[in-house]
Amino acid sequence: MSSSQKFEAFNVILISFDTLRQDHLGCYGHPKPLSPNLDELAAGGVVFEDAVVNCGWTLPQHITMITGTHPLKHRLIYLKRPRTLRKSIPTLAEIFQSRGYTCFGFANTNRYGGGWRYGFWRGMHHYTTIFPYNNMMELLPDQVSWAFQMVDSEPFFMYIHTNDTHEPFAASEPFGSKWGTKYINRYQGEVSYVDHYFGMVLKELEKRGLKDNTLVVATSDHGSEFLEHGFHEKKLNLYEEISRIPLIFRLPGVLPEGKRIQGLCETMDIAPTILDICSVPIPKWMDGRSLLPRMLGDESARPSEYVIAHTLHETIYLYEHFSIRDERYKLIRTVPLSRCPERLPGEVGKRFQRLVSVAEFQKGAWWELYDCKEDSAEKNNIFVSLPDVVSRLEQMLDEYIASFGYVSKKRPEK
Repeated sequence: MSSSQKFEAFNVILISFDTLRQDHLGCYGHPKPLSPNLDELAAGGVVFEDAVVNCGWTLPQHITMITGTHPLKHRLIYLKRPRTLRKSIPTLAEIFQSRGYTCFGFANTNRYGGGWRYGFWRGMHHYTTIFPYNNMMELLPDQVSWAFQMVDSEPFFMYIHTNDTHEPFAASEPFGSKWGTKYINRYQGEVSYVDHYFGMVLKELEKRGLKDNTLVVATSDHGSEFLEHGFHEKKLNLYEEISRIPLIFRLPGVLPEGKRIQGLCETMDIAPTILDICSVPIPKWMDGRSLLPRMLGDESARPSEYVIAHTLHETIYLYEHFSIRDERYKLIRTVPLSRCPERLPGEVGKRFQRLVSVAEFQKGAWWELYDCKEDSAEKNNIFVSLPDVVSRLEQMLDEYIASFGYVSKKRPEK
């Protein structure tokens, strides 16, 4: 079997669990049985062990997810100047609609994962953001069942964004207190909550005889911090607890079962992979690459040489940072957008104070280099000791940024 094989018009369900850490699923090694349904999905499909983000927060990541373009191309990267996805970059729903699919979108009041103003609705026959900020998943199975009934035998594409694994971690009982009441326990309760109701969606899929011809893709936009680098938060760094995400594909009879794939891949690979599996030509404007050859065992298909992530905060946090990582090293460059960021009030200033203590300041930016194989917790900044690695990664990073015509921010002069 090869990636050029012509498949039928498979149905597609793409679900993103906001803020879901890779290491909090059983299929990625978590010791507690937090996610039996996602673990079962993984056992029947393909798990990518080294999937990483192209951005550290929700909006750019989800636009990348549904377009296959890097944030530096689609440019929905700002909090300060909201904008709509430009028409020259179609969404997955638009592509599938043009091929006769019925397209559904289910999102919530966290507009960054599905807001109308940003263009998530484009190509959808039915789209809603009526679901609440949290506790969405218990309402989803009935809506999905309705959608299955509407399509009858026609192919469908479905995009789901649930915010439940995002703070404030307030899952309905019995899940809210299932694993305890501490901060991390409440997060674990959210993982079990979304897993339970997603399991109901999967059971409905099977009940209606749709399992064998429906591609299910489960992923996340980023992880969350549990004091690994001093804080409880998300979207404010590009360390491993944020950048590593789950990525699972299942399509019985087409994709291998129980296969685990090592080697880098990235969020922008999701859209072209979905199209490739469904025999839809991959548009040349997509920046990602299809992962189907790797799933099917094509020995010539190689992991990404490197992955570049970008986060820009023009309000409150006031910084821009990039990371570039290859199979071993990760270089992080953080540029403050205020003159004395360590003096900013509250937690923001404390983050910069920590950065001052661990990073090397050069050329208007703070720099960090980590050996992801020997130091997966990213505790030892080796920027000074490996100048050749730094130079190589910095050059690749700058060339990549320039290829999109993007101009990086600079620190204000004092």
